[in-house]
Amino acid sequence: MATFTTEAGIDGLTGKFSKHSRLVMRKKEWHYPDGRVFGCGPKEVYELRKRNYKRNPRTPAEQAQYERWTAVCREATAIAHDPNHPRYAEMVNRHTAQLRGKPDPVLGKKRICQFGNFVRAVLSHE
Repeated sequence: MATFTTEAGIDGLTGKFSKHSRLVMRKKEWHYPDGRVFGCGPKEVYELRKRNYKRNPRTPAEQAQYERWTAVCREATAIAHDPNHPRYAEMVNRHTAQLRGKPDPVLGKKRICQFGNFVRAVLSHE
């Protein structure tokens, strides 16, 4: 992934230039669980490349990993979007603590800024 600088006129430009373009530009924003933005990443450009699954189907190990990751993402979405979920308060506290510099017991010193990504990482390591 490449980073780049822009002129003031197109500083906020994100996405693709056209419908058929393979280059995508983005700038990530990091949010607290309540929606407040606390940081931004660098401007990035990457190229879309789609895999041809008819020519190169998933191996059994890739398929098993895909199914595990799908289950983790489904559970993480349920936790991150439902403040009444039994694990929501625990995850918010752990996320806030690791942002303040306290290592997470599961992830260690790795700092994950986005709440949804943090929940996915914790669930995938459990």
